[in-house]
Amino acid sequence: MQLPVAPPATELVVAPVTITPTKPLTPTHVKGLLWTDVLVKASARTGGVRLVWNNRMATVTTQATAFWHHLELTEPHTDWSRESETAIGERYVRFHGERRTADREAVGVRLAHADRDGWIHPAGLRMLRLWQAQLDLLGVGGLGLTTDRPLATTAGAMLDALADRGLLLDHRRYGGPVHLDGPRWGLPLRQLVGADGHPNYLLPILRELIPMIGPRRRFLLIHDDGITADYLLLERVLAEFGARTARLSLSRVPVGGTARSSRYGGWRGSTLGDLSAVSGSADRAAYRLGMRLYFVGTLHRRSAQPFRMGLLRRCVGRAARLLDRAAAGDADPNRWNAADPPARLRAPHGYVDPYRLTASLLGRPGVQPAPEIRAIYT
Repeated sequence: MQLPVAPPATELVVAPVTITPTKPLTPTHVKGLLWTDVLVKASARTGGVRLVWNNRMATVTTQATAFWHHLELTEPHTDWSRESETAIGERYVRFHGERRTADREAVGVRLAHADRDGWIHPAGLRMLRLWQAQLDLLGVGGLGLTTDRPLATTAGAMLDALADRGLLLDHRRYGGPVHLDGPRWGLPLRQLVGADGHPNYLLPILRELIPMIGPRRRFLLIHDDGITADYLLLERVLAEFGARTARLSLSRVPVGGTARSSRYGGWRGSTLGDLSAVSGSADRAAYRLGMRLYFVGTLHRRSAQPFRMGLLRRCVGRAARLLDRAAAGDADPNRWNAADPPARLRAPHGYVDPYRLTASLLGRPGVQPAPEIRAIYT
């Protein structure tokens, strides 16, 4: 008798939105990073997971290189290794607030340098090092912020592949831009390459993800709801190349009553660097767990709640009490089985829902999750 053959395992490819190393990590960034962290760690207990993070997806963009060229012109002698994240971020806000015409050729040279050699301006390297220290303290690993690798394919090869499938409106021959053909799906046109030859941030993402498509992979795109239109289009393009895809859209976290892009400022006092520097009696484990209780368990997927430092501090205090009871062995004998919650809370698209997991495991008074599950949060 021939035994049935088990279906091949599916690898979940988790691709969070890119963040240019030009400003501090704001509450919206922290929410996205912690949702991603819990999702990856929990989903890995139910199947194969790969987290996609490549610095060049964020640095081979005009958004980053135009700012860095501006810094080269205005502050050629600044020792960036001594600058704070706030000081660099405020320069970024001023850069976007002042009207100026970028030097097309100079920015193009730096884009090519970033693409070919992984070039990052010293201010960007400083920001990455600050992020790394903050994320290490927070227990978010695996991003590879200090490593560098080329994108999976070239811009030319990617544009040719898109053109072969009729997905472009290409005006380069007339000195114009290249657009993704969103209207075929009822979506707007989206510029992919400007008339100056410089890429939109979507092109590096496509260059990294499309070569990864395979029959045993499912893609999960994580992004904030401010760029949903772009990610709807990205999802459709990936599907045209045969990818199985899903999206996880997270609401932005308002600061000072406004939910807006970090380029407009308003984040002073609420960045990840600010939060990690707040004095208190909690240890590192309580800080890590409390941050996840707040940004994952309190600020749910579509939450419109503004950032509240007082509530965050209460979550860290609660985390400390939970950990103290767990250390004392004060646990319910009927606690969840270590392998059960992630599998039980897996979404149809193959990932464990971070909010449901947090609410079910850490939101039940008197019930302590097994150590294997606590490790997801601390």
